[in-house]
Amino acid sequence: MTSFDDELAALLALDALGPDEQADAELRLGTFHTPLSEASAALAEIAATAPPTDLRAAVLDQALARRPAGRPVDGAVPCPAPEAFDRTVADLYGLLASLTDAEWDLPAHPGHGRVRDLIAHLTGVERLSLRWLDPTDDVPVMVDHIASTRAVVDELAESAPQDLTALWHAAAREVVPAAARGDAERRVTFHDLTTSIDGFLITRTFELWAHSMDIAAATGRPMPELDPVRMATLSGRLMAAVPLALAYRGSTVPGRTARFVLTGPSGGCYTVPLNPGSEVGEPDVTLVADAIDLCRVAAHRLRPRDLHATVEGDAELAGLVLAGLSAFARD
Repeated sequence: MTSFDDELAALLALDALGPDEQADAELRLGTFHTPLSEASAALAEIAATAPPTDLRAAVLDQALARRPAGRPVDGAVPCPAPEAFDRTVADLYGLLASLTDAEWDLPAHPGHGRVRDLIAHLTGVERLSLRWLDPTDDVPVMVDHIASTRAVVDELAESAPQDLTALWHAAAREVVPAAARGDAERRVTFHDLTTSIDGFLITRTFELWAHSMDIAAATGRPMPELDPVRMATLSGRLMAAVPLALAYRGSTVPGRTARFVLTGPSGGCYTVPLNPGSEVGEPDVTLVADAIDLCRVAAHRLRPRDLHATVEGDAELAGLVLAGLSAFARD
């Protein structure tokens, strides 16, 4: 039977042809056996009958019981923010232990300098973090992230790699216990930002991962990728922060909505308003991209124009949103 005949037979079985068309089809194909005619009649009746009014709700309830909305089947479950930070500290510690003495003097960052200068900077950031997390410590506002640790970088400029690693690691290991002390609902102010305890730890996790990428690039090592569990944590937090990131950049778009379809094991679907406090509407633009790559954009380690993404809808709006994702990155 030709493809035309197959299509004609299907339409005939569903009783979807007009009287003249049905007669022609029966002449061409013949009539159906009684059981098949009865089955086609049942199908036609179902097709013509309105579904039960509660069918949609029942299907959604069953689907949501099996899998939360926006999460892929068997997708990674986000881990707590303290765990994400501590595990990223461990990853960077392992990377530093693998470096040769010569690699510590390779240029790693345009603003910080050599690998050793980058780790001295992080040592300063960990020390500042302990103060930022202490509600009794009146830390002065230091908007310039690089300048805020310059004294520590100068102090540790020529330290032996093993000593520098130990100093940074010891300070970094104190951050999560410091975050756990005191009121869990307290706000943390660092530089010109104020966020929750978890938000602070996620921001710091992004920073450690970003500098791990800097060191890997400087020393010719593979680009470090966090495991799907941590990437699910970072990408979920990033999506929640999109309206605030745009507000920080002064590029909010009230009344507009973006949908992100993040692919990979840590991916998911997120529909976000493009202005803090606004209601989510029908998406004006949909961006499909790898979750890790989008987080690299947020970490200021991948330019939006280099992101491999599929955009459906308002392309100009997509560019504005992508440009705002790195608003909270502190190099």
